[in-house]
Amino acid sequence: MEIKGIITAMVTPFNEDESLDTDSAKKMAEWLIQKGVNGLFIAGTNGEFHLLSDDEKVELTKAVVDTAKGRVPVIAGAGCCGTQHSIELSKRLVEAGADALSLVTPYYLVPNQEDLYEHFKTIAESIDIPFLLYNIPGQTGCKIEPETALHLADVKNIIGIKDSGGDFDTQLAYIEISKKKDFIVLNGSDSLMLKSFKAGAVGSVAATSNVIPEIEIELYNDFLKGDLERAQYQRDLMDTLRMALKKCVAPAVMKKTLNMMGIRAGITRRPVRMPEDDVVEVIKEMLDTYKIPYKV
Repeated sequence: MEIKGIITAMVTPFNEDESLDTDSAKKMAEWLIQKGVNGLFIAGTNGEFHLLSDDEKVELTKAVVDTAKGRVPVIAGAGCCGTQHSIELSKRLVEAGADALSLVTPYYLVPNQEDLYEHFKTIAESIDIPFLLYNIPGQTGCKIEPETALHLADVKNIIGIKDSGGDFDTQLAYIEISKKKDFIVLNGSDSLMLKSFKAGAVGSVAATSNVIPEIEIELYNDFLKGDLERAQYQRDLMDTLRMALKKCVAPAVMKKTLNMMGIRAGITRRPVRMPEDDVVEVIKEMLDTYKIPYKV
């Protein structure tokens, strides 16, 4: 199944007691698929992967895969700090039906590039499923250097990279690799979406597509048609949501917005709190701008 286009970095719904709400996850996945997204990226940063147990990641993957039914690829987050832990979780997510895996770099104690290469290579050789490297050094403290990505591009099962680093020069270096090897680049910084498509990224894993999937799908389609002026118009429309999201730690504003739209996302897991009243007012203004109906 081809991985390209607008891939939603789906939030993970929780109940009021912070337990996993798989029923709402299924409904959210179906809503996004009906809106036309090209894929679902689950248990990532906006999916609060760092607060999910392995069992919950497996349960979430089963629920979303069951809903998708092969209509779009489901990419599940399998990255852990330890190599063996990542292998064990990856195997469980493969059994759960994921179409591909995403492996974020180890975090907290940061490995050097040689260790990072061996980490990803060992995992890739232990599973038989496509997987994406995940570069987000602002959160992990660990950057996948382009030279390391170049060598990893030759490893079986490693099909590309999701780059959420926000450094466009680094992303361009990844894209250069994709021109020489069987290696795809997915943009992971929504602000760079159109710029990345123009440079050669085949898709964008977009958090903002949780709320405004139609705008971003239209951006992608306009880009494919060569209507760059219209695509830029869609890209500019994204900024109202992007600015609102910065009012709280992710994914608090996203979840509150979805709840107000009638798409149940529930609460964030502590220590991150849901938005206070002043931020709710910002969310209202943002939704009014997009003419999206809501209830508080």
